[in-house]
Amino acid sequence: MDKYATYVIVVYVVTFVVLVGYLGWMWWRLRALKDGQSGAPR
Repeated sequence: MDKYATYVIVVYVVTFVVLVGYLGWMWWRLRALKDGQSGAPR
């Protein structure tokens, strides 16, 4: 296995984990925001 292939795999995995974490955080924020607004009539 090439030396650079390991770096490519590590970068790919880190990028994927960061992307999934960001999407999960955004989903959690939107759900919390939606739950907060549903209880307050405007």
